[in-house]
Amino acid sequence: MSRVLHILLDTAMTGKRSLALDLAIIALALGSFKALSHHVHGEELEVLTLGLAALLILVSGHIASILLLPVAIIEIILGMAAAGFGAEPSEGLTLLSNIGANLLLFMAGAEIDVRLLRRRALHAFMLGFLGFMSPGLLALGLSKVYGLTGAPVLIMLAGFSATSVALTYSILKNSGLTSSRHGQLALTAAMVADIIGMIALSLATASIDPTIGLYVLILLSALLLGPLLPRVSGAPFELEVRLITMTIIILGVLSEILGMHSVLTSFILGVVASETVRGSKAFQEKLESLATGFFTPFFFIVSGMSVDPRMLIDNIAVVLGLGLVVAALKMAPAYLYFTRVSGARSRVAVILSSSQVPLLTVTIIAGNVGLNLGLIGEDLYIVLMGTVVVTSLLASVVSSRFARR
Repeated sequence: MSRVLHILLDTAMTGKRSLALDLAIIALALGSFKALSHHVHGEELEVLTLGLAALLILVSGHIASILLLPVAIIEIILGMAAAGFGAEPSEGLTLLSNIGANLLLFMAGAEIDVRLLRRRALHAFMLGFLGFMSPGLLALGLSKVYGLTGAPVLIMLAGFSATSVALTYSILKNSGLTSSRHGQLALTAAMVADIIGMIALSLATASIDPTIGLYVLILLSALLLGPLLPRVSGAPFELEVRLITMTIIILGVLSEILGMHSVLTSFILGVVASETVRGSKAFQEKLESLATGFFTPFFFIVSGMSVDPRMLIDNIAVVLGLGLVVAALKMAPAYLYFTRVSGARSRVAVILSSSQVPLLTVTIIAGNVGLNLGLIGEDLYIVLMGTVVVTSLLASVVSSRFARR
């Protein structure tokens, strides 16, 4: 947080007015929304909320580039701010958010390098399992405090323990460690923690009934995407992009009809298609542009809008405390592993271990699924969302500070 405050002060002191202008635009937009929302209802209010969300998404990208922070974190914070001014997710926003969530999980699955996992399976599993179980014990303790049993416990495990592969990759890339032996191990360990988190989340949302057989057939049909994608690559009308996006939507709809959440379906689709996606830079850029440029920002904005700012303020001490504890629990075993087992230098080990800290995709989706299915209450959802922000900020600040040394 001190790094963020320093950047804000430095921006103001050096006469850079971009951030101040962004904040003024946000304040004006939120104030106008609150004033207008008292006079419009129904579809007009939905359109007004959609317009506000679009403006916040537009500004969030610029703010993130100034503060050098993940844009998803800025979008979540702005979504929380919008909720404080009375904005609530409309049906249209929720639909865009759901598509964004599925695309986000597809991209998370596509980042799993199966060949890399196989090459570094033992060490990656050890490090990833440590990174998952350390905060996992904290999640189990919190479950006892809140009186949770069964599926909600798995939601807590997935939420507090999974590592964001996307942010891990970003930290390693910005530090110049992506292609190093230690960096590859750190990235693979994050993949392992992410996969374990997805398994926990999938178990929490699964139901044992006759439709489970149909759901298994849906998952098996997703495997056909692997050999099919290379055949349509480079075809006109962006056929490969259409194939993936429409498959995600269709299988997601079928999953929901059967009463199963589509999180596992989208993630498996991503893993199946990962080799094709990673093998074509142009293809990967098209998908990332579609996902991060349009759909997933709505998911993060809506996730923030689902937080009651008053409850967040009431629980701010808990959120900050848990965020720091989760960061320490994920960072400590990783640091010891990289220095004692992997032989990394102390400065490099700090960067590598900080890359194992940030929570994002699986945690936010676990919170959303848990809240929507009634598995967790709004208080726990707020705690999860707050922890995402705290861990991501800490990881970004620590890694950037040590990378410059």
